[in-house]
Amino acid sequence: MTRARIATTAAYAVQGFGFAVVLTSIPGYKERLGMGDDVVTLVVLGVCVFAGLGSALSGVVAALRGARAVVVGGLLLAALAVAGVGLAPSWPVFFVAIGLYGLALGAVDAAMNMLGIDVERAHGRSLLASFYAANAAGGVLGALAVSGSALVGLGQPVALPLVALLVAAGAVWLALRLPDGGATAHGAVTPVGVADDVRDVAPTGSVAWVAAGTIALLGAGMLAFPVADSAVSSWSATFLRDVLSASVAAAPLGYAAYQAALIVSRLVGDGLVERLGRVRVVRLGGTLGALGFVAVAAAPAWPVAVLGLAATGLGLGVVAPLAFSAIGDRAREAVAAGTGSAEPPAGFVATVTDRAVARLNVFTYAGAVLGGVLTGIFATAHHLRVGFVVLAVLAAVSAMLAGAFRLARVALVGVSEATPPA
Repeated sequence: MTRARIATTAAYAVQGFGFAVVLTSIPGYKERLGMGDDVVTLVVLGVCVFAGLGSALSGVVAALRGARAVVVGGLLLAALAVAGVGLAPSWPVFFVAIGLYGLALGAVDAAMNMLGIDVERAHGRSLLASFYAANAAGGVLGALAVSGSALVGLGQPVALPLVALLVAAGAVWLALRLPDGGATAHGAVTPVGVADDVRDVAPTGSVAWVAAGTIALLGAGMLAFPVADSAVSSWSATFLRDVLSASVAAAPLGYAAYQAALIVSRLVGDGLVERLGRVRVVRLGGTLGALGFVAVAAAPAWPVAVLGLAATGLGLGVVAPLAFSAIGDRAREAVAAGTGSAEPPAGFVATVTDRAVARLNVFTYAGAVLGGVLTGIFATAHHLRVGFVVLAVLAAVSAMLAGAFRLARVALVGVSEATPPA
């Protein structure tokens, strides 16, 4: 395993760890600051909105400074925000801290995928599922850390600053080891989409891009995962605690089971794609995810809900990494069409890919808003079970749109692995 692959894997894990800690601590925020379900819904919405802004800024900063700078800077900002969330004495301070965390979350998410696609392309085989497995593994550790701190009586004003120190240490380590992907393209090329989305010739100096219609189709196909992931991340602990009477220590276990299943799904995902193809894997995954949410909605006790959440993670876990692998293919197709060459300069491919990733990432946060807010509305009305039924329907829709995840129709564009700092 190369140094770039190891460091990129670690970046996904650190991000997953911090994210899980922040979201599985929601029951603690409610008790510490006296929040109701309606306020929690606003918190989730705020995180998603700021994450969308962070994702948009990520594309701009990555073009100027490289994706590595975005990942490292974003994780340092996330560490500061996590500490602020834990130490916040009042709602206003908490809201500022959680908003900063959302900004960092979106920036790091987009930049991680830029680096992940670069490294995958350099190796010439599917790797994004394994990167997402590391992200899920970090999530399991984060959820278990929250559960463990509750068991030993460690309050959030102590536990969350400790987590912040770990995230900051990870950022410093990554600064020395991450590759610097997303090289800037040089020269001019006609901006061309794929399929029927062909644009007019643009002024000199522009670059090829994946057309909006193509991204929208793929984004619609992956939308069920961020919706489901946001709902599970934000509300699974509350559902187990308030609806199924799980203890404070048991409440995070649903999310931990979901994340553990994501790991399994993503560890085997690359191999399944080789055997079955992307389209079939996504279709089967969406179906299993739908069945898992049905089990959660009908659960008579919290252990049954935990099993249902595990099934959901197993099914939907490959959707996001395969979506970003697919957008990498669409970028290769766009560059090949725009240049008329199967092997254009690496900078062309990197720039087109990074821009497409940033645009596809919008669907991630649109889905996150829908997942957190939609389920939150049902929570406020004391009908969380109905919310999980809606998630089952969305997972089934994802299975129906699996065709958007097809493989590239052009030969792979060769891109050498980015060089990490000395």
